Amino acid sequence: MNDGLKEKLINTAHAKGICADGYRQMLGSADRGAMVEYYVANPDWCLERDFPTLQVLRDFFADEEDRGVFVDRVFDGEVLNERQAYVLHNCSGTVRVGLNVGRAIIPMLYIANGCRLRIEGVEPSGMGTMRDSRFRGGRDESRRPCTEGHLNGGAVRVPVEVFGENEVCAVDNGWVVFNVYKNGLI
Repeated sequence: MNDGLKEKLINTAHAKGICADGYRQMLGSADRGAMVEYYVANPDWCLERDFPTLQVLRDFFADEEDRGVFVDRVFDGEVLNERQAYVLHNCSGTVRVGLNVGRAIIPMLYIANGCRLRIEGVEPSGMGTMRDSRFRGGRDESRRPCTEGHLNGGAVRVPVEVFGENEVCAVDNGWVVFNVYKNGLI
């Protein structure tokens, strides 16, 4: 990461009231990847303060999708369930979200900067099937996803934190219930 960008980010975070521990962590960040990991680990603080700005994200962090940061992306039904947290900025389209049993992940979505998204629940991934004639609902009656012990027969709750002005339509189903929280900017 270029030192000018790092210095600018640290100074802006300091001006926006970052805590002492966060400030030290940012100072110790050796590269852009470490800064992005800090950002994804602390999305509430960052998004409430519009930190970094959408333009800085576009200019320097638009290629961090493998770390869970999406900027100006148009989605077409992609499943987001490989990471604990996803941060979406000015994105549109449809994403699908659900439990990843194999990795023990219930994703959390953080949405900001004018997103226009439809969020749909998806069947859990990373699990086997078992025979169970009690399974109903238009699916194969002879095979049932093995959710006993994982979901206790109910839907997982996926938090969706929305910051600022966005258009979000979260569609619950038998696998996922979305808890949408609207947050203002500081």
